[in-house]
Amino acid sequence: MLRTRRTPKDRAAFPTELPSGLRIPAGVSPETYASHRDVLSILLLRFMTSRLRAMYQAYDGDLTLCLVLGEIASRNTERFYDERRGYQPSSFNGQRQYLPCNALSISDVTGIPRETVRRKLAKLVDLGWIEKTPDDMYVITDRIGTVFAAFDDSQTYDLMRTSEQIKNVLQS
Repeated sequence: MLRTRRTPKDRAAFPTELPSGLRIPAGVSPETYASHRDVLSILLLRFMTSRLRAMYQAYDGDLTLCLVLGEIASRNTERFYDERRGYQPSSFNGQRQYLPCNALSISDVTGIPRETVRRKLAKLVDLGWIEKTPDDMYVITDRIGTVFAAFDDSQTYDLMRTSEQIKNVLQS
């Protein structure tokens, strides 16, 4: 059987389409999960809306810029955290070794047109948040940690608070 690959644009057209197979956290019965789905939806709605609002404000309304930077940072830091092994520091001569990415890979994964990605990359370089390597790849700069420290703390707090609320709902 042939499988067609859904593009980000296809997925955006049907955001409520469920992934194949319901994924329920270990230790939670499907019945408990189903009986609390409405409350879980409200908690996730509040969390996501709060985060989107914070991102909108942090990026002066440019959520595309936020997404492009997020994709670069995710790709660059892929090797530093592995689900099975946890944190894995990676450095060479005291310098962090990032996995670089290019405009095409960002465009492919996000569905954002390549020219738009290129414009956002230029803006991020101007801001000093990323830098371009000699082979036309992009990596985050150390400035990111300083610029976004308070923002990251806020996101971590909200995520942990929401996680605790979800845990309480599922254990009730």
